Amino acid sequence: MKGEKLYELLDHLDDNLVLESAEIKRATWRRRLAVLLSVIAVIFVVWLVTTDAVRHPRQDVGGQTGALQDGVYYVYAGSGMPLPTESRVPQGLVRYTPGQGKELLVAYDDHPMDPLLPAWGVNRHGLYFVDTGDPAAPKLFRKDLATGEETLLFTAHPRPTDRRDVHRQQSFRELFLEGGLLEDLYDPALFLDQVGEDTLTLTYRYPDGATSDTLVLDSRTGEELSRTRDPEDRWRAYAGDRAIDVIPRTQDPEAVPRPVDLQENGTSLLPPGAVAEAPAQAFWGGLLARYTGQGTEGCLLLTPDGGTYDLPAGPEEEGRTYLAAARGWVYYLATVSREREHGAVLPLQVLQARNLATGEAVTVAEGVLCTAMVTDGAWCFLTNGSTTDCYSLTTDDQGRPCGLTLVEQTI
Repeated sequence: MKGEKLYELLDHLDDNLVLESAEIKRATWRRRLAVLLSVIAVIFVVWLVTTDAVRHPRQDVGGQTGALQDGVYYVYAGSGMPLPTESRVPQGLVRYTPGQGKELLVAYDDHPMDPLLPAWGVNRHGLYFVDTGDPAAPKLFRKDLATGEETLLFTAHPRPTDRRDVHRQQSFRELFLEGGLLEDLYDPALFLDQVGEDTLTLTYRYPDGATSDTLVLDSRTGEELSRTRDPEDRWRAYAGDRAIDVIPRTQDPEAVPRPVDLQENGTSLLPPGAVAEAPAQAFWGGLLARYTGQGTEGCLLLTPDGGTYDLPAGPEEEGRTYLAAARGWVYYLATVSREREHGAVLPLQVLQARNLATGEAVTVAEGVLCTAMVTDGAWCFLTNGSTTDCYSLTTDDQGRPCGLTLVEQTI
């Protein structure tokens, strides 16, 4: 009897251990399955978010600054390597006619471009762009805006022999410590600095990555009119046909902002004792640079017609930002205080205009949110860095800008 009882107890113990072990396994697998499902859900959500722009591409031109020519807006839509949130269709140079819509003139697939560099421009003769499809020999094209015909105007001299494969076989010491030719690691580059009515100005960077020439070409034929070697301690900015030398006032290339002097034909354009920041690239209608010196500050505006204007910086609390110039007016954003209900005072961004000849200031529109503006005095394109809106600019009987009328949002 005692043996039978012992066996019954052992059987009962085995059953409990088996059941307990099975329950532990089931709980463990439930936890593992929950973790796995959570990971799959996270991956699915990330996939939905990151591929939404690719699965549903944006149809607008985005937020890059364009150019106005004869009342028509030209802009580069998209990017050579678009981020998921920047995927746009079409991708390339687009023409937008107010009230009539847009059309793709130069597709990126046909002519790769780098929109982050000076790569295109427009005048009455056509649309100009630098094709970087062959990195060793970038090309400058002109597209006739009436016929659509494309003309090759200039080709950078390709590398005579590509010795990069040879350098890959060299040791680190041979290449870097014993005078290896670093210029063989670069490709030549073309930058379209200025598009005038009759001439184009290019910067041609040689394969050494440092030496460059300024080329002036006939805008219709591509004939090379002049070529000069650029000095190493300065560079040039352009206001129409005006070439402005930008000369650093410090040897520290990491200084932000880097103080510079602005000279035209060897003569400084700044007030005595003042230094400027590098000219703003996003300003439309001229060349704009903020300067400080001897307790004063302001902005220097250089217009293509030869005008030089000293613009006030405005009160510090106003946060004045100059955006564009056209037809004798300069446009800027200013922050003003507006009293609301219950005595609350809130800041409000106001688009204002200042007459360059008289200094008269007028309010154009209130509640404007933008980072850049392109206008010819009749049409106005405002971008917030992500999207662009088209407006018509209205004026009063005396020619003063007095309002904006929305033509199309998110073109």
